[in-house]
Amino acid sequence: MILPTVSEFDRDAITPFRLLRSMAPDLRGIVTNLHDALKEARICVFRAGDIVLDNEQIARQAWLEPDVLDRMLPMIVQSGFMARDDDGALFSPHLYERELRREERAYRRAMAVENRQAIERGIAEGSLPPTMTPQQAANASNGARGGRPRKGETAEQAKARREREMHQAQQQRKMPLMSAMSGGKTGTQNPNTKTHSVSVSVSGEDNSVSGFPIDLDIECDNNIPSSSTSVETENPKTETETEKSAYEQADAQRLAARMMAASGLGEDQAGFAMSFAKQYLGRGISPDLIVEAIAAHKQKMAKNFDAPKGFGVFKAPVERAVAGEEIAQIVSEQGAVQRDIPEWQQIMEAAYEKAGSLYGKTMQELGDFGRMTREWPIIAERNGLPPIAWTRSAYESHFHPDKQQKAA
Repeated sequence: MILPTVSEFDRDAITPFRLLRSMAPDLRGIVTNLHDALKEARICVFRAGDIVLDNEQIARQAWLEPDVLDRMLPMIVQSGFMARDDDGALFSPHLYERELRREERAYRRAMAVENRQAIERGIAEGSLPPTMTPQQAANASNGARGGRPRKGETAEQAKARREREMHQAQQQRKMPLMSAMSGGKTGTQNPNTKTHSVSVSVSGEDNSVSGFPIDLDIECDNNIPSSSTSVETENPKTETETEKSAYEQADAQRLAARMMAASGLGEDQAGFAMSFAKQYLGRGISPDLIVEAIAAHKQKMAKNFDAPKGFGVFKAPVERAVAGEEIAQIVSEQGAVQRDIPEWQQIMEAAYEKAGSLYGKTMQELGDFGRMTREWPIIAERNGLPPIAWTRSAYESHFHPDKQQKAA
C-alpha cells in the first residue's frame, strides 16, 4: 500500500472521527467522499506512484467540484480530518493510523510464528522440554532481559537489577547446607528409646562433616518445619507420563489451530482456543464435531451480517452439537432394546407420552388442578386418548392384553 511521507506522526493527536457529526453538512459530505475514494482505491494518501495529486485530480476521484474542494479543504485540514504529508500529498490520518495498526498486528503474528518455530526446533534438538508453551518461552526470554521494569526504572536499570539478583542467588546456593540426618533404627530397637542424630554441615568445597549427639525428636518438633526440611521428594514423572502429557498438549494445539481456522478469529483469541480445546478433549468430545459446530455457527452469523468477536460465542453451539450427538447415540442404543419391547407396551408408551404433553399444556391454560382433574377424561377422549387418569399404572392396565381380557 502507498503510504504518506511523514517524518513525525502523533497517533494520540488524531481527531476522533465521530466528531465529524458535529461539523456542517457540506463539510461532512466532502470528508465522507474523500474517505470513500481512498477506501475504494485501497490507499490512504492521494498519490499515484511518485506523483502527488492536486486538488482538481482529487476532486475527480472523490466526485466533487474543484472549487468546492478548494474552498472547504483548509477547514478540513485544520479540523484534523485530512492532513498533508511532507511532500504536500493529501492523506487521511485515520486510514494511515489503521494501516500502522495492521502492520503492527502482522509483525506480532510473524514474531509469534517465529517463536513457535524456535520452540519446535528447541524441542526437536532436546534443548527445551516437550511441554514448553509459547508463553513460557516468552516469560523465560523476558526474565533473561531483566523482566518488566519497576516503577521509575529504565530497561537498562531493570537488567542490571536482575543481574544483581541472579548473582546473589548464586552466592546463596554456595552457602553451607544445614540438615539433620538420623542414625536410623533397627527392627528390634525399642521404639520408646530416643534416637540420636548428627547435625551435618556440608560445604561446597571440602564436603566436611561434623556432628554431636542431639535429640532428633525434640529438634524436629521445635525447630525444623517439616515442609522445608523433609528429605522425602516427590516421585518424578515417569517417561511414559511425560510423553502422554506431551501428546495431550500436541492434540490440544492441533484442535485449537483447527478451531481458530474455522472461527476466523485473530491471534488474540489463541489462548481462549487452547483453553476450550483442552476442556473439550478432556471431556472426550470428538474434534471433528467441535470444528463442524464452530464452522456452522460462523456461517449462520455471516448470513445475518454478523461476525464472531470471541470464542465465547461458539460455546453454546458446540454444547448443542454435543448434546445432539449424545441423544442420537442414546436413540441408536435404545433402538435395539425397542425392538424387544412388546407391541402393546410400545403403543402404551406413545399414548402415555402424548397424554403427558397434552396434560401439561392444558394445565397451563386452565391453571386449576381441581378443574383439570374433573375435565381430564373428556379432554383426553376428545384428543384420541383413553378417558382414564394420567398415570402409568392406569395406562398399563388399560393397554395390557391380559388385563383387557379380564375386564371383558
